[in-house]
Amino acid sequence: MKNRFILLSGFCLLLLCINSCKQKKNHPDKTDSDQQTELTDTAISIEEIDTLSFALYENEKKYHINNDTAMPACTFSIDMIYPDNYPNNIKLKQIQKYFVKSIFGEEYESFAPKLAAEKYMQNYIDTYKKDMSQYSHSKKDIGVWMNYELSVGSRSLYNNHDIWSYELSTYMFTGGAHGIYTTTYQTFDLQKGKSLLLNDLISEKNRATIDELLRKQLAIDLKLTNINELSKKDYSPENIVATDNFYAGKNGITWLYNPYDIAPYYLGQTRITLPYSVLRPYLLPECPVKRIFE
Repeated sequence: MKNRFILLSGFCLLLLCINSCKQKKNHPDKTDSDQQTELTDTAISIEEIDTLSFALYENEKKYHINNDTAMPACTFSIDMIYPDNYPNNIKLKQIQKYFVKSIFGEEYESFAPKLAAEKYMQNYIDTYKKDMSQYSHSKKDIGVWMNYELSVGSRSLYNNHDIWSYELSTYMFTGGAHGIYTTTYQTFDLQKGKSLLLNDLISEKNRATIDELLRKQLAIDLKLTNINELSKKDYSPENIVATDNFYAGKNGITWLYNPYDIAPYYLGQTRITLPYSVLRPYLLPECPVKRIFE
């Protein structure tokens, strides 16, 4: 386990004192049948501007069928920035609970972020062992399709004016033609202690206008003359609509569309940002995001 303090840059440069402490940990209780390769296991405290601060947890484990390195394996890796300090401890627990639920699922929300990550990782490996147990006694059915991989990550995107926006990313490979990667944005109102959805920002009557603005902005980003040309670039204009997959940043709100949401896999992810100068007339009067630019 490595613990160290590092310097992160948010919207301004902060100087922190760096303390390094290294400990080597033995695991005498591990048996051959349970052996896993631990490549990294790191927790780092990270301070950012405003009142919410974060820590970084990194870990990677690999398990081979029958603990035989010649056999297929599953690999789990995590690179997680999570909230670990806030002046109001009760509210911190509330923030952490929502964060854990958003990245690992409801069954882990009662655990602290790092413990939840460790339990999630072990559950992934245990599930792989169970799924592959039928092949563990015969090598004739062994194939590369049995090499599984799961990578989970999170990072802070914006932390100011009691608005915290963060990104969750997942890459999963289960032996198919290609892996699947998804990214989810979250925007959290620290004052109210709740995640913000589209309904908290824009009224239903303005949705169609926002959808049209998103299409126009994407056409501009792609240097197209009009939105009708989007289909020629293999986008589906009718699917380009405002969703809950957004984050509020310093200059505007960014929507993200994963592969297959609005375009084929080969086009990857699409991000569209609408500046606050454009969004201002359509935001609800009580919209918490207004604190960023007013």
